[in-house]
Amino acid sequence: MRVGLFSDSHGDHDALDELLEKMGYVDAVCFLGDVARDAEHLRVRLAVMPNQPPLYAVRGNNDYNETCMLPWELLIELNGLRVYMTHGHRLSSLLGLAYKAQECGAQIALFGHTHAALCETVQGVTLINPGSAGNFCRGGRARASVLEIRRGRFHVSNILL
Repeated sequence: MRVGLFSDSHGDHDALDELLEKMGYVDAVCFLGDVARDAEHLRVRLAVMPNQPPLYAVRGNNDYNETCMLPWELLIELNGLRVYMTHGHRLSSLLGLAYKAQECGAQIALFGHTHAALCETVQGVTLINPGSAGNFCRGGRARASVLEIRRGRFHVSNILL
């Protein structure tokens, strides 16, 4: 299973499109907040793909308006692994994120907010941040990640523009 991971696109639909194309085939996509309308952009793009992969999305710290219908957090299952999703701004530390994921029985926690890519295991939970999918965020290059899951094992690859 190949899962595209995006966060912090901040309205950069061109970068989202290029990253999605560069990823190639995906079975699902996770959007980790900032900005909610970018999740809708991804949903439209995924709907025209031959396999129509599902989109799982949470809101971020720039998604406070009352019209945003995305949840603050989500617990999903991907190819037999439990995955906790959040933007990350409501947790005080990586350790807090790991504990929250453990409480949910998750082996993986996906988050964003910092705009910095990370893949690290804390308290037995693998924490993954794909970095910022927007080219104009903090002056860096747009990036995303692909999470590959096979037989209970997983690997993370970074995608850069």
